[in-house]
Amino acid sequence: MSIDAIIKKQVIQDWINNFPELSLYGTDKLYKVIGPVIIGLELIKLPRTEEYRPHFVIYPLWKEKTESTLKVPILLIEYDNKKGLQYNIPYKNHYTSFYEALDSIKKQTPLSFTANITLKQLESVLDKYSKSRPLSAAPNSYLQALLHEAKLRVALFIGVKEAEGILDEIIKREWDTKSFNNWKIDMIDWFKSLHEIIANRDEFLKQIEVNKLDKKISKLNRSELVL
Repeated sequence: MSIDAIIKKQVIQDWINNFPELSLYGTDKLYKVIGPVIIGLELIKLPRTEEYRPHFVIYPLWKEKTESTLKVPILLIEYDNKKGLQYNIPYKNHYTSFYEALDSIKKQTPLSFTANITLKQLESVLDKYSKSRPLSAAPNSYLQALLHEAKLRVALFIGVKEAEGILDEIIKREWDTKSFNNWKIDMIDWFKSLHEIIANRDEFLKQIEVNKLDKKISKLNRSELVL
């Protein structure tokens, strides 16, 4: 094992020690299952440097193929230091920045790693994310629509009534047709697909359970999404 690998192993161990409610996934990710999603921290190495940057992430557990679950996050948030800048933490001399970042991350993390999470709390985080840059620059874009679809699916995990409430919000919104067209998405077909998702809730829940049985995902710590 090279010295770099040893250092990186110690770095992730420091994060594990301070977030014992999360489970190690791979070499630089700490995750937890919350109902229909995976939440946690990722230590993303910065290109061409020996530094990394911590991020808060949420991934969907409803993908039709388990291997797609952790490919594209619903949400990825960087943490800011006291100057309002993103953290660049060196692997070497790790402790010079680690404890300052640790305290800040615990304050900035939008969802609890230690307890059950309510639907309202998770929806609030998604709403706030939709109003942050760069998404806020195009509030009616297809990318915004994807975030709202994720919100609908999260609500559907709790119940049809909750999902239909989100669907009503989606249908009433004045979406940017041009943005949908740029992604080669027909807006009417998308609306129909949302109705079908709700109508097939049993299949939706079954797929989540299938993905939770994945060899690596099944080892993650868990809490519940509650109403």
